Amino acid sequence: MIQRLLPFLTLIVLFIGLAIASPEHFLSKTNLSSVVRQTAVINLMALGMTLIIISGGIDLSVGAILAMAGLLGTMAME
Repeated sequence: MIQRLLPFLTLIVLFIGLAIASPEHFLSKTNLSSVVRQTAVINLMALGMTLIIISGGIDLSVGAILAMAGLLGTMAME
């Protein structure tokens, strides 16, 4: 049971430690919104993969699709 909760407990301890070590910077609105923006793509991919795995399918092309989308997005910004 503890092994299943260990990643979440580690994340909570890390969050509390960083909040204590740098209270005026870590818990600021700017920093928290930056963290949310930077992890949005990974979170969306994880949600999609979770639904695929729950439905019984396994799709290994997610990383390739993300790389292609990054390449095309970069080329479009040029």
